[in-house]
Amino acid sequence: ELLAVIAILAILIIIALPNILKMFNNAKKNSFVSESRSLYKTAQQNFISTNGGAYCYSNMIGFECDELDMTGRKNFDYYVQFNESGEIETIHMYDGNYCIFADVYYDDLDSDYVEIDYLTSEITEEGYDCRPCGLGGLC
Repeated sequence: ELLAVIAILAILIIIALPNILKMFNNAKKNSFVSESRSLYKTAQQNFISTNGGAYCYSNMIGFECDELDMTGRKNFDYYVQFNESGEIETIHMYDGNYCIFADVYYDDLDSDYVEIDYLTSEITEEGYDCRPCGLGGLC
């Protein structure tokens, strides 16, 4: 009887493990999306508080942009660019595993700027470096 119980438990674990791993990966991806939306909001707030003093924010070497003073996780590269109206037109965020890239000139967006609702897990890529060419990204 003990052997039968162990066999049944093993079968249940084999069936459940892929679903548990999928839930874990989805949670990590959703956390990354949440962080990218936080970056979006922080960049907007900085742009407004400086009266449009900077047209871009980045922590990547090679850009003449201001860096955002952000709390929380800092192990990601980002680039955010504004248009003349103060709307975000480009956003890159990469943490070594996940990447979000949205650009009004390359993506088929419904507006002239990147809306925060566009930053979702559907456009988040895993294992792809979306940083700009020459700054760690693929050319």
